[in-house]
Amino acid sequence: FISDICGQLKKLKRTGWVRHNIPLPESDSDHMHRCAMCALLLTQPPDPRDDYSSPSNQKFHPSKINTTKLLRMAVTHDLCESIAGDITPHCDSGLIASKYDKEEEAMKKIRGIVGDPLGLELFELWKEYEEQETVEALYCKDIDKFEMIVQGYEYEKEHLQHKQKEEESNGGESDEKRQKIKEEEAHKKDVRNEPLR
Repeated sequence: FISDICGQLKKLKRTGWVRHNIPLPESDSDHMHRCAMCALLLTQPPDPRDDYSSPSNQKFHPSKINTTKLLRMAVTHDLCESIAGDITPHCDSGLIASKYDKEEEAMKKIRGIVGDPLGLELFELWKEYEEQETVEALYCKDIDKFEMIVQGYEYEKEHLQHKQKEEESNGGESDEKRQKIKEEEAHKKDVRNEPLR
């Protein structure tokens, strides 16, 4: 389990970043680690600006979340990918159609490797995450997406800015075109930074 399953997650590069030719793309393990760190933030007192007063929002108050379960779910939600692979919406349509079945089979195999009771817990955490019916599963899915957005933002800062500087130093574009790109990038930066404040 530690070597063949967890070790594979350290080697498995996230499909979306590979597809976009990101140098040194993150692994599944990298992704789940930061998801777990995000889950830990729910153990903190809520931000006073957050509004949990409406009946539909009350269940999301951090004091009502099983943070231990959320943490365990965050650190294991993509465990199946060690066997099934990282299947994204941009993969082959046949692969996408069989995603759930492949992941379920992978989790059954992992359960057999680990043995119960932990194997059963891992399987049930994965199933709960996939069903998206509990507050912890909903939070975990949001964390999963948030982590991907943060990672994309970091890659963009690191790689696109470097590429733009290279292009500027090579004089590959007219002054007018460079100015237009700078204005567009300044607007994008404002839009992207707003949720991070």
